[in-house]
Amino acid sequence: MADASAPANPPTEREDKPAAADERLAHRGPIQQLLTRPEIGALLGAVGVWLVFWLVSGPFGTVAGTANYLDVASIIGLMAIPVALLMIGGEFDLSSGAMTGATAIIVILLSSDTATLGGAGLSLHLAVPLSLAFALAIGWFNGTMVEKTSLPSFIVTLGTFFILIGAKLGFAKLFTNKVIVEGLDQSSGYEFWDNIFGATWNRNTHIWDQRDWAWAGLLIIGGLVLLLGILELTYARREKVDPTGYGVAAIGAAAGLVAFFLMLRSDGGNLGLGILLGAGVLVGVAGWCLARYQPAAPDDEPQADRRRLMQRLGGGTLAIALAIALAAILDPFDSGQLDFVGGAAGRALLALGIALTGILAVLAALGRVSPSYPAIGAIIAMIPAVSFMMTVQAFRAILFAALAMAGVSLLAAAGRGRLKVVFSLLISVGIVALAFFVRSEASSRKLRVELFTALLLVALVIAAGAVAGLISARRTAAPSAPGMGWWTRTGSAAGVVAAVVFAIIELVDGDGILYSLFTGVVKGLITVFAIYAVGTVVRTLFTDDDGMGRALVSVGLGSVALGIAAKLLFVKSSELETLRGVTEYGAGVLIFLIFAVVAAWVLARTQFGSWIFAVGGNKDAARSVGVPAARTKTTLFMMVSAAAWITGMVIAFRLNSVQANVGDGNEFRYIIVAVVGGNLLTGGYGSAIGAAIGALIWGMIQQGIGFATWNSDWRFLVLGALLLIAVLANNYVRGRAEKAR
Repeated sequence: MADASAPANPPTEREDKPAAADERLAHRGPIQQLLTRPEIGALLGAVGVWLVFWLVSGPFGTVAGTANYLDVASIIGLMAIPVALLMIGGEFDLSSGAMTGATAIIVILLSSDTATLGGAGLSLHLAVPLSLAFALAIGWFNGTMVEKTSLPSFIVTLGTFFILIGAKLGFAKLFTNKVIVEGLDQSSGYEFWDNIFGATWNRNTHIWDQRDWAWAGLLIIGGLVLLLGILELTYARREKVDPTGYGVAAIGAAAGLVAFFLMLRSDGGNLGLGILLGAGVLVGVAGWCLARYQPAAPDDEPQADRRRLMQRLGGGTLAIALAIALAAILDPFDSGQLDFVGGAAGRALLALGIALTGILAVLAALGRVSPSYPAIGAIIAMIPAVSFMMTVQAFRAILFAALAMAGVSLLAAAGRGRLKVVFSLLISVGIVALAFFVRSEASSRKLRVELFTALLLVALVIAAGAVAGLISARRTAAPSAPGMGWWTRTGSAAGVVAAVVFAIIELVDGDGILYSLFTGVVKGLITVFAIYAVGTVVRTLFTDDDGMGRALVSVGLGSVALGIAAKLLFVKSSELETLRGVTEYGAGVLIFLIFAVVAAWVLARTQFGSWIFAVGGNKDAARSVGVPAARTKTTLFMMVSAAAWITGMVIAFRLNSVQANVGDGNEFRYIIVAVVGGNLLTGGYGSAIGAAIGALIWGMIQQGIGFATWNSDWRFLVLGALLLIAVLANNYVRGRAEKAR
């Protein structure tokens, strides 16, 4: 007789295994979440571009250099951000570039009375709002025509584009008999509006000799807090904190900080201080993990494929070794043409590469060879092309950076589970080797101290992550939101009071209204941040709140941002002596930053942002669930026109005169910048912050090539190549992150 207690259907071996968790509910770590963001490719590109020009150009990392490329980026970014929102909504506006010049011309013609036909002679208090009304009307027209006719926005706005460029040229010549309209500074009300759109902030008078200590301290604090935040978001908390671990962490942190500051004071430090710094950081991280997180279970991770593992290990090591070897061979001070394949041989090789590319492309299209074969011809053609285009100095910097980053990336991709720890430590060792090589070769303090220290800190962060992964068990569920309600309310109240007080002080000192309001708001926000940061530290150390990782990341990023702002907004006495002119930040830069923050908030936190993604993904499906698709798209077109009006006002009040062709053709630059920032041409996916980063990349390349004394004729080639690289990197990184579980 069967045992009554036995189950009727005994579970099989397959049924004994736990069911796989729904991937939609699976917890992703902070790094994996970052890698799935649309702007990650642009962010990596921006860091790479900045590093390249910082390495090869003296003024690029200074206040003056930053003001130069931010000025260029702001004019592009003011339009790229709303254009990106429109692209996410599934549409394009090819009239956006011409609209910037049209609004600038209209405000001058409405206000000037010196033109051939007299102009309208209106006060700018009327002319400026009327030009805004004109811009909004054009945006409404574009959106309505697209919705009512169901024509592609490409066609509708292309028609508007030609209407605007024709009207600009026609009215300019009709009223002035020239292709330029001028005399804005002679109009009534000019001073008031110039203080808004033409305002500048002189940085030469903001001297802070202790700036480097301040920004280095903020970077250290920010980096430490950011690391702790990532650990909190990644690893599972203990039920009860082990206080012994805190003691170990305090000892390690103290040793690391002492070593770091001694290295700064000794102009790069020495090997002993470097070892002490590394040991202190790793001991501190180990102590923190022992105190707060559950211990890792042994052998709970899958093993990597051994062959692929060895390939990536060998490739990464070889790339780093080649970077060092080539940098040692090539002359860092040679500004002559690279010319390693020149003359008749170079021309022949170029012709051969082009011909081979075309032949292989035809064969690939016919299915006779692999689709990757045409790349062989392209590589052959690139050899003499690079030789013609670059100087030895530029080639050395780019090749060193590319090989070093490729080597680090290959090592980072090699290994899973416990093997990841080994490879992370190898990456750290490789970066340390690069740091000491750079220090041994460099003659400037920027490379011997700043880059050397930065590379060591990057290596330490990677090694610290490896130590944490070895000790701690990963989270399986997302943490809760941090309980910062009281601290947030207190900080907000104090920030409002501080903003009002500081704004009044600035007004009493005789500063302009816009500057006073801006500085008051900034100091109020710093007050809010300081109180929030204190509250975050208190709750992290003295409460059991499991959600403090998010708050720590916010505080870390804020500290880093403040440190960078201090570096870029204040000058030292020694720098002031070398400045050749006045360093100013224009109102356009401020408006650009406001645009980026507001647009990011709209996309992430508002119903209208959800509507933008919905209509861009599938307009009919969005309409079926109650989204006002027509109104949403028309509003987006009007936002682009309003942004064009603001850009036009910035241009007009900066120059006081505008040519009829201003803005023509820039619409493609706005789209390119938005695509570099991770926005898809097909709609439904993208990021406002990505568009802002894309604008920064554009500005850095435009100005950085001049700072580096490279041939500026190649700047568009560089921008085009960067567009392709950024899009490919975005797709690759996002795909890898989404597949990882």
